[in-house]
Amino acid sequence: MQDVDHVEPAEEAAPPSPRAADWFWRPWYAKLYLALALLYWIGLELMIAIPYDRLNIYLVNTMVLLIFVFNPVTVIAALGYGFLKAKVVCGEWMITPGPPSQRPMIDPYTDPFDIRSGSIYHRHIGLIKNKH
Repeated sequence: MQDVDHVEPAEEAAPPSPRAADWFWRPWYAKLYLALALLYWIGLELMIAIPYDRLNIYLVNTMVLLIFVFNPVTVIAALGYGFLKAKVVCGEWMITPGPPSQRPMIDPYTDPFDIRSGSIYHRHIGLIKNKH
């Protein structure tokens, strides 16, 4: 008879791939941030219609400084941080530590600065000679 005391652990499956909507829209802070960004840009566009002498200069200065907070690139960077971490944990993306000079190259034969790339290296701008 076979002894059943030993149970082998099952292989752990990798977490499912995260979807962008789970990080850019579903959390409450993402909805709040996007709603505030929308209100900000609508307010900024409305300020164009108001004559400059009727504007509160402190409000205008604040609105100009908030461009950095509600810039679309900043919004994507702030909300995409969690998405980036989830992609790394999932195993789809990989972060290679160290400065770029110490990272392994994917293919040295496609680098125009590497001698091993053959004719690509000879076409490098520093090696082109004038034949005139």
